[in-house]
Amino acid sequence: MVGGEIWIKIMDKTLPIISQQAKLNDAQATFNAYILKISELKTEIAEVERQIEAAKVRIDQEITPLQEQVIDCRQAYVERLDEACEMFYYSMYEKRQMTAMILEEGFALISQAGRKQLKPVYDKYASTPYDAQEQEANQAANEFIRDFVKDSFGVDADELDLEDWDSFKELSKKLPKAVSESEVFLAGADLKKQSRTLYTHLAKTLHPDAEADVTRKEEKNELMQQLTKAYKANDFFELLRMQTQYAGKAATLKLDKEQLEAYNETLRRQVMEQEIQLKMLKNPPEPMLNIYADYCGSSAEEVAQKFAEQRAVWLEDLHHHVVFLRQIEDRYALRRYLRGMRHEKPQKTEETFTLSDVFPMLKFWGL
Repeated sequence: MVGGEIWIKIMDKTLPIISQQAKLNDAQATFNAYILKISELKTEIAEVERQIEAAKVRIDQEITPLQEQVIDCRQAYVERLDEACEMFYYSMYEKRQMTAMILEEGFALISQAGRKQLKPVYDKYASTPYDAQEQEANQAANEFIRDFVKDSFGVDADELDLEDWDSFKELSKKLPKAVSESEVFLAGADLKKQSRTLYTHLAKTLHPDAEADVTRKEEKNELMQQLTKAYKANDFFELLRMQTQYAGKAATLKLDKEQLEAYNETLRRQVMEQEIQLKMLKNPPEPMLNIYADYCGSSAEEVAQKFAEQRAVWLEDLHHHVVFLRQIEDRYALRRYLRGMRHEKPQKTEETFTLSDVFPMLKFWGL
């Protein structure tokens, strides 16, 4: 045996730390460092998630109404161009310009802002209806990602639907594990078996069926749910922590060299997964809103300042849209606007899929 145990309290949680009564070897020191690091990361992740959830409530109340008004203006712009295309006094060139603008802005509003009511307007000018384009693009993107993820990480992505953000998030949870597991794994004991051993041993202690006291029975029922959740999530740190906190003296950490190396490898991968999770919360991949950077802060004053700045940005944007809509109600002003757009016609480029286009998560990880 190469280690004993000691129970310490950090943020009201008991952590499994190998006793430092004697000088620790490298593996024992590494084990302790990983335990403390994961505890620190979990605490930070919980705080960041709390701030983001609080910010979402304020965003819905203070920012989203302004954003919807801007989108209303953009929709009115498309509808104004559609009306103008029906009028005889605009030239064919001007109508071609307006058609291109309707297709570009209309597609963005339908696909990104959910303005499905614009599909009849879009389809009036498009060579291919919106639904057909969307279905074809989604199918091609999904197939591309499924093949890439399977070939690169060995992860099954058959259930991926890029239109369903929940399925996208589910895949994003699998890839950090796949990245860590693709590295050389230290030979040692079967870690799944060790996790199962920890779970089984602790379940005997915490199972509520053997408890006569009603209050204690309810407590153990909650602990069993917590234990099962940790086991299903492969949260090895949490299994060790619960063993230390609830199994009493039976939780003594006495690990042989092979077990300790295997434990350290599992904890190392868990550290990496936690670091990726924290990074994603603070810097989410496009096109997700970076709520933490834009709306959260270390103090209430900083948060209030960020919300004030965001409100100011959207109010200014809304003002410009309202003024612009009023201007193009006049057909001569609309013509002047179209003449000013003549030199801004984008060059036609070949359409190709890239990883960052259909799966920005990969660009975020630098893969």
